[in-house]
Amino acid sequence: MENKAHYALIGTFVLVALFAIIAFVAWLSNAQFDQQFDEYEVTFSGAVRGLSQGSEVRFNGLKVGEVSRLRLDPQNSSSVLVDIQVANDTPVDTKSFARLEPLGLTGLNYIQVFAGGDDFPLIKDLPGKGPRRIEGQMSQLDTFLDGGGSIIESVQTALNRVNVVMSNEAITDFQSILSNINQITENLRDTDIDEDQVNQTLVAIEKAATDVSIAALAVDVAANDFDALVASEIPDVIARAELSMAELDKTLGSIGIAADGAGVLMTDSTDAINRLSNSGLRDIEETLDGIRRMVATLGRITQSIEQHPRGFIAGEEKEVVELPQ
Repeated sequence: MENKAHYALIGTFVLVALFAIIAFVAWLSNAQFDQQFDEYEVTFSGAVRGLSQGSEVRFNGLKVGEVSRLRLDPQNSSSVLVDIQVANDTPVDTKSFARLEPLGLTGLNYIQVFAGGDDFPLIKDLPGKGPRRIEGQMSQLDTFLDGGGSIIESVQTALNRVNVVMSNEAITDFQSILSNINQITENLRDTDIDEDQVNQTLVAIEKAATDVSIAALAVDVAANDFDALVASEIPDVIARAELSMAELDKTLGSIGIAADGAGVLMTDSTDAINRLSNSGLRDIEETLDGIRRMVATLGRITQSIEQHPRGFIAGEEKEVVELPQ
């Protein structure tokens, strides 16, 4: 009887443990199935090192989901598309972005999602059934590794320049410069320096500095006077210039009117000259012909007076004809 009691107690304990495990599994499955997730698509331009399916997705440092799938962008082979599942209460807005962050020193990465702000609408509230896409950014470490080639080239160039500077010829030249400097300092140390001359030089320098300060003050005063002169005189000059321009405009208008009158006068003169050339010249020619004829007649009369003055005055004597008786 005692052995049968022990077996019954063990069987009961096993059954209770089995029911507890089944209840825990059912509760855990219920908790997972009851929780709802939102799916988003993160685009990365470049390699996503240390990221794999199941990697964590965090929002402001808190784990809110995981990576469900990674694949290449069919439209751009240099981009990687990462599908993530996050809790449905995660406030992913239209200005949110994702960034790869290193998971300690393990070499693995996780995705950190940042909010754009409270003023932007949530992506899941937008209309449409297209993929909910989030812009992805590479981590600073990945950016450094991607640019490692150029950094190494820069370091190599710098080392080459250092090798050129530290060549044997450059070292020899530098040693010569140091030797010359040592020689100059020894010569200065051996040279007797007159303290009076040094003091006079310092006094002259101080006086020159004082003169420069006085000159600077004078320049400031002159600049202020010039500003005042400009402020007081320039408006009057501008006003007088405007009056002069108005008078010049009137004068130019008068000149234009005079030019128009001169054009009319020239037109009238041209008409008079044309009329004179047509009829006046002919009248003048006839007058000159009459004058020439009159001069010729007066010449003949004068010649007759000179030859026969009595006959010209008394007339010619008539011949007496005697008739026969």
